[in-house]
Amino acid sequence: MTGDSQAAVHLLSVRVPRTLVRPHRRRSVLRGLVLTALGVLAAVYLFPFFWMISTSLKPTSELYVQPPALWPVRPTFDAYGAALVGAGDWVLLRNSVIVCLTTVVLALALALLIAYPLTRLGVTPRFRRGLLSWLLSLRFLPSMVVVIPIFATIRTVGLYDQLLALILIYTAFSLPFAVWMLKGFLQEVPQEVEEAALVDGAGRWRAFFQILLPMISPGLLAAGVITFALAWSEFLYALILTATPRSQTFSIAVWSFVTQFEIIWNQMAAMGVVSALVPIVLLLFARRYVISALTFGAVREKT
Repeated sequence: MTGDSQAAVHLLSVRVPRTLVRPHRRRSVLRGLVLTALGVLAAVYLFPFFWMISTSLKPTSELYVQPPALWPVRPTFDAYGAALVGAGDWVLLRNSVIVCLTTVVLALALALLIAYPLTRLGVTPRFRRGLLSWLLSLRFLPSMVVVIPIFATIRTVGLYDQLLALILIYTAFSLPFAVWMLKGFLQEVPQEVEEAALVDGAGRWRAFFQILLPMISPGLLAAGVITFALAWSEFLYALILTATPRSQTFSIAVWSFVTQFEIIWNQMAAMGVVSALVPIVLLLFARRYVISALTFGAVREKT
C-alpha cells in the first residue's frame, strides 16, 4: 500500500468530533421547530377562510347539523345564485366595481400631479418633507373621528346616497398612499432620461407621457391595485353615507344577511368569499410590484 493510500485510509478512520455534529443537529432541530410553528400559524390563519368557503357550499339543511361538518356532504353553489341573483346583490357588486375603478383613476391622476413636481421640479427639501409628512399623517386619523363631519357635509351638499360621495371620500383617503408610492418609483427613474428627451426637442408633456409614464407603469399598477383593495374593503363610509341598493357597495351585501329574525349563514359566507377573492386575486397578480410599493422602493423581489 502506498503512502497516499495509507493517508486516505487514516483520514477515513478519523471520527468526527461531537462538537462539530451538535451545531448541525441543533440547526436542523431549530429549522424543524420554525417550520412547524409556521405551519400551525398558517393553518390557524387560513382556517376561517376555509370555514367560510365550506359554509358557502352547504345547503340550508346542513347548516345546523350537530356536530358541524368541516365539509358539506352535498356541496352546492345555490347560495351564490340566491345571493347574487335572488337577493339582487349583483347591483351592489356593480356599484363597488364602478366606485373602486373610478377611485383608482382619480387617485392615480391626482397623485401624479403631486408626486411629479416633488421629484422633477425645483421644490425645496423642506417643502417636500412637509407636504409628504402632512399627506401621510392624514392616514393616521381614525375614521370614526371624521365620519360625523363628513356625513354632515355630504348631506349639506346633496350627495347623500350617491356613488359620487363614496368616490370622493375614497379618493381623498387613498391619495396619501398613492403619492408616497408613486414618489418612490419616480425617484428611481434617472432625471437625465427626461432631460435628454427635452434636449431632443420633446416638450414637458410629451416627455412625461411617452418616456416617463411607461417607465413607471409597474408603480402605477401597484398603486392602482392597493387603492382598489382599500376602496373595495371599506365598510364604515359605505354604511353611513348610503341607504338604498342604488348606491350601496358590495361590503354592505355581506352584512345585509344578518336580519331581524335570522342569519342566512350560507349566503353571507358566499358573499364573503366573493368579496375576499377579488382583492386577493389582484394582489397575487401584482405581488412583485406591490411589495416594492409598500416599502416605497426599498425592497424588490428578485426575478
